[in-house]
Amino acid sequence: MADGATPALGLTIGATNLAAVTADSAVVRKPVLTLYQQRPLEVGVPSENPRLDEPGLVITGFVDRVGDPIGIVAADGSVHRSEVLLANGLRSLAYAATGGSALPANIAVTHPSHWGPAAVEALGSALSGVSEWSDPARPITLIPDAAATLFAVRANPGIPARGTVAVCDFGGSGTSITLMDAAGDYQPLAPTVRHQDFSGDLIDQALLTAVMANVPSTGGFDPSGTSAIGSLSRLRAGCRVAKEQLSSSTVTTLPEELPGVDGDIRLTRNELDDAIRDSLGNFVSVLDETLLRNGIRDLVAVVSVGGGAHIPAVTTMLSGHFRVPVVTTPRPQLAAAIGAALRAARGPGDTTATALTPAAPHGAAVPVVPPAPVAPPIVDEGKSARTDIGDAGPVSSMMPALAWSEADDDSRGTPAAGRSGYTSARPALNFADHAQPRPEKKKNAILPWQRLPGMVVIGTAVAVLLVGIAVAIGFSDGKPATTPMPNVSTPAAPAPAGVPQPASVNPAPAVQSVPPAPQVAPAQPADSGPPADAPADVPQAPVPQAPAPPPVPQLPPAPPLPPRVPIPAIPPIPHIPGISLAIPGFGR
Repeated sequence: MADGATPALGLTIGATNLAAVTADSAVVRKPVLTLYQQRPLEVGVPSENPRLDEPGLVITGFVDRVGDPIGIVAADGSVHRSEVLLANGLRSLAYAATGGSALPANIAVTHPSHWGPAAVEALGSALSGVSEWSDPARPITLIPDAAATLFAVRANPGIPARGTVAVCDFGGSGTSITLMDAAGDYQPLAPTVRHQDFSGDLIDQALLTAVMANVPSTGGFDPSGTSAIGSLSRLRAGCRVAKEQLSSSTVTTLPEELPGVDGDIRLTRNELDDAIRDSLGNFVSVLDETLLRNGIRDLVAVVSVGGGAHIPAVTTMLSGHFRVPVVTTPRPQLAAAIGAALRAARGPGDTTATALTPAAPHGAAVPVVPPAPVAPPIVDEGKSARTDIGDAGPVSSMMPALAWSEADDDSRGTPAAGRSGYTSARPALNFADHAQPRPEKKKNAILPWQRLPGMVVIGTAVAVLLVGIAVAIGFSDGKPATTPMPNVSTPAAPAPAGVPQPASVNPAPAVQSVPPAPQVAPAQPADSGPPADAPADVPQAPVPQAPAPPPVPQLPPAPPLPPRVPIPAIPPIPHIPGISLAIPGFGR
């Protein structure tokens, strides 16, 4: 018990054994009842119950028929309800555990976890019909054996405080798998899975088959004959004993002798492992499928109880396959009964865990330390942020947490001083906690790409306009004057017909044309020849008008040109004899 102060009794039901545990004793009996007419019934077989000293009406097979409306017919023709037989058998077992003294007030009874609601309700009604347990003020506690097992392993040797635990009960008629929360309130996470292909009875049968395969064939023993039934029954019982011995030793012998076989039959642990390897592998596959089907990713331990938990190969295969600790108790066949006694010692309605792995009572308020004020995170509209546990409903102390090996790297960071930094899922990321907003920078005007072609056209037109103006000014200022020769006049040639005289260039309304300065012609001699052809001014091509150019600053008018200095006349070349050809521009 937890402290030994409260007397309590734990009773457990199995297909092959019934057990009772108190603070200082434990009793295990076979589910066999012997009914008497003059005294209460007895439970067990004569080898384990010394009170079976006279013949009576023997009834078996009632455990698996609890809740069946059809009763069991005894050898004398009487009909008995299975749950009533089981309730009376538990009463007899309880008195055997207390040595015949009065029963304690706190009693808990466990039932197989794979039982349905009808069987559990029928058993509860039958237990209430027992005179010692009929007081409504002190109702008997009825719990599944998986929950009682979790009570026991929490007390000794202990289990991880968080995560999922797979409770595997290796019984005589099958193995039960129950997934439970290590920090929960002893409620299963999924319905219990019953696997009947790996059981104590089948292990005994497999070991018997291995023994018979090694026995030499002789004419004195025929396993198929009716005369061998008694010998095979004794040999199978010897295989059960050998199985239990091979759990702690590597070699054992069968005490039973077969006809025609001299000496003892030797068995080793390797032979036992070979006999159960296939069926054990199938069970591991079933457990794997159960975890996958229920979406369990945080398995932290496998609890192995029942008679089959003694076999070393079971622990080795479970640990090697799932890579988690395999937890068991010193007496795994009594784990459920011990847990029931621990549960009964706490009184009705108390579902708290042991001191080793404390868990808050179901429905109890959990103190929450309010964190320091933190700037709220920026969340886009239409998206939910799991940062407020108040929106998720009431806080439950039974909510599972990730084991440290499965938490991500961010979850191991230490929050900043002065604030919690944690939410219901992971550390919060707060981006709006600056004391003062940053000043907005003035953005340079960025021209949209749609306006670039127009600006390029306008810029090109302005550049062409400026070049045209510069060319016009250059022609008007730097135009070389016609050098007058003696007796030669250089008047400007008339422009061809149809060609306008480019007297002025008017590229834009905002620009004024500067007319060229008048030319000063020197006096012509009297005997001047025909005038030489003067180069005609090339008219400027009209500049295309740009659409809506930006205003251009007014150009200042060109300063007036200084008066040209007349070139002195060159004296005429004297006449050379023999040359009568007249040179234009020269005198004869």
